Amino acid sequence: MTDGRSVRTVDHDDLVLLRRLGQGGQGTVYEVADRADGHAVAYKEYRPETLPGLDTDALTAMVALLAELGPAEARWLLDRAAWPTTLVRQRGRTCGFLMGAAPERFHFDLHALGGATAPTRRLATLEFLLNDDDYVARVGLTVSDRDRLRLLADLATTLSRLHRLGIAVGDLSPKNLLFATGADGGRAACFLIDCDAVRLRGATVLPQVETPDWQLPHGEERGTAAGDAHKLALLAVRLFARDQSAVDPAALTALSPALGELARAGLDPDPARRPAPALWAEHLTAAAATASTTPAAAAPSIPYAPSAPSAPVRTVGAPAASWGQGAPVPTRTPYAAGIGVAAVLAAVVLAIVFAVVHNRSDSPMADSGPSYTPTYTPTYTPTRTYTPTYTPTYTPSTPAFDPASLDDAGTDRTPLTHTALLADAFTDAKGVRYEKASGGLHSCVTADMSKNVQTVLSNGGCVNQIVGTYRDTDAKILVIVQVKPMADARTAEAALNTLSTAYSTDWDFWCPNKGPGSELCDAGVDVSRATQTGRKTTDHRYLIHAQALYINLGTDDSLEPWTDAATRAALRAAGPDNYWG
Repeated sequence: MTDGRSVRTVDHDDLVLLRRLGQGGQGTVYEVADRADGHAVAYKEYRPETLPGLDTDALTAMVALLAELGPAEARWLLDRAAWPTTLVRQRGRTCGFLMGAAPERFHFDLHALGGATAPTRRLATLEFLLNDDDYVARVGLTVSDRDRLRLLADLATTLSRLHRLGIAVGDLSPKNLLFATGADGGRAACFLIDCDAVRLRGATVLPQVETPDWQLPHGEERGTAAGDAHKLALLAVRLFARDQSAVDPAALTALSPALGELARAGLDPDPARRPAPALWAEHLTAAAATASTTPAAAAPSIPYAPSAPSAPVRTVGAPAASWGQGAPVPTRTPYAAGIGVAAVLAAVVLAIVFAVVHNRSDSPMADSGPSYTPTYTPTYTPTRTYTPTYTPTYTPSTPAFDPASLDDAGTDRTPLTHTALLADAFTDAKGVRYEKASGGLHSCVTADMSKNVQTVLSNGGCVNQIVGTYRDTDAKILVIVQVKPMADARTAEAALNTLSTAYSTDWDFWCPNKGPGSELCDAGVDVSRATQTGRKTTDHRYLIHAQALYINLGTDDSLEPWTDAATRAALRAAGPDNYWG
């Protein structure tokens, strides 16, 4: 049916919902038992707490745009974006919308890094390409520099046309962009998802948000064409740096000096100086004509060396399908020959990995990589980056550290870094050791949180947070720790009380960039049904949340004591006491 504005509507009770495709802070996406013009249809249902802040007029205008554009222009838009096509109403109130599901060509078979499980079909989000060539090849992607340039050219062309239609993407990030290289015979192309987050002619369905590490310069208006130009430049830099958070266009410049100059201009704090996407498209297309067509290749595999039964070796990759008693260790079948040589090679590699891990820069959410620790060490004491010492030569002219100073943002001198607020490792009550896989600074409030959590954190003065992920030495359990500085200790305590009944799924979910657990943040992975534990506490002015679950998304209730022990220990290992001693 339609209303007076030529807007298609459907009653919620008339929908036949199939499997759940994804879930975020604003709502849940389902597959619908219906097809429009031969294309699969999906339904986004907003959370009840999201609905009061929903601008239904803005959502209605998005659906009405399709009729305003005419058939050819509307088809172009639907081919390049999961654009809202139909309002869904329940008891007379808008509760969500229908959209075209992502076409099959924007999926790929994701291979587990350890090769222990069969490939799984996943959305091809651009974030997969913001990693080194070895990782890209191992997860099952075949991508060359020419492919990367053509993808960027297609995106730039799409942005240019969207801007002419009065559409600014706003939250332009690799999580909201799908890609197809054209290996299927079609064109290299990008596909936009989460389109209800765009800004159409100045209006937005919900308040504009930004993906962590993809924010505009401080104070700049969100949801503008100039903002999209800035994020296009960021994406170009990071796509060729093979890095999630790079801002140096050196790798892009090495490929094309002209593109390097565009990137520098695109990252200019002055929005007026940034080149438009149409100029990007022109230079990207020219560079693609002569770029390499050689796809990324995986590095040679290191032979597996078996360990003695008393010293289990951590295997990097997907965990075993079942765990049994005492959190047993996943195993592989050793090679029949070459064991001695393999053991020597493994020892050399471990030494190299250890050296690399301890010399990596402290970039936001930089993945610290696997640490290959061969044994549990129940007596391990978490490493601390700074331990102040008070010597007999102390004089009153140097004020002593006052723990009460940590209770207020005005007096707290704790650096807002993951090295200051998160231990490098911790051991829980079951003797299981966890090591930091990633850590970095991010926005405190994200779109993946429930509305209630967003409101409490915003009202409490939380702007940025420290997020860290940990894995146990057998790579079975993932622990996510979020340290959120509030205005003062009283505010943190009030926030804790208000959120006492919040579920762990009400908070945003984080993964390491690489290695076991990274696949849980792929689009379409539903972690909500897995057995998991979430705990919260305060430490002075810091609200701390820890969440733990099995990487294989196990649902057995017998797993809960292990995740519970992990979160209890994680809370003790986080906060300013980690810095001040």
